[in-house]
Amino acid sequence: MIIFGKDERTKFEENREKYSEVIQKIYDEAKTYHDGKWVMFEPVDTSLFNDFIELLGIKRKPNRK
Repeated sequence: MIIFGKDERTKFEENREKYSEVIQKIYDEAKTYHDGKWVMFEPVDTSLFNDFIELLGIKRKPNRK
């Protein structure tokens, strides 16, 4: 599960075309709550792992050097 806050949702939606149709569909069908969009992924194989890594990158805070 990944919970996307407001800014994270914006980041996803600005770049949604780079994700597979499966990821876009799961995102679109996920319920939005007051604290964000709760997106549950149930991996059945490794085909979507690159998309998962990209999605987790949205959540990660950038290194401050």
